[in-house]
Amino acid sequence: MDPSTIIGKNVLIREFTIIRPGAKIGDDVKIGNYTILCGAIVIGSRSRLNAFVYVSNGTTIGADCFIGPRVTILNVMFPQASNPDYRNKIEGVIIEDRVKIGGGAIISPGVRIGHDALVGAGAVVTKDVPPFAVVVGVPAKVVGDVRDLSAYNMESE
Repeated sequence: MDPSTIIGKNVLIREFTIIRPGAKIGDDVKIGNYTILCGAIVIGSRSRLNAFVYVSNGTTIGADCFIGPRVTILNVMFPQASNPDYRNKIEGVIIEDRVKIGGGAIISPGVRIGHDALVGAGAVVTKDVPPFAVVVGVPAKVVGDVRDLSAYNMESE
């Protein structure tokens, strides 16, 4: 393993996963089959990435996050642009703590997803998401607050 890669304690990495040099993975993380982690990324403790997740270089994923299957996190808005000001300009994504991202979602370069937010399956996130927001659609739009959902509200029992 490359010395720039740090893998915490009790990390589960499933079959056919690729981890490129520079990744920093916290303790108790679970990574599903066929996931690709591209370079200088950070994954906080106890986060879970399902199968077929693609995480671009420069991404930070907080602690206790859930990333559904086939989620794609991008970092270049204009790949191979002819204008050199835009060519391969990396814009990392920041996913704060306790974020949940549904399967098949796409996260655009430079986006910040606030803590405790919920991104619906298949959403295309092109703008920052506030903390506790529920976003769905293409492009993703705020449709609610996680604290209003009985599935995440411990006081509703």
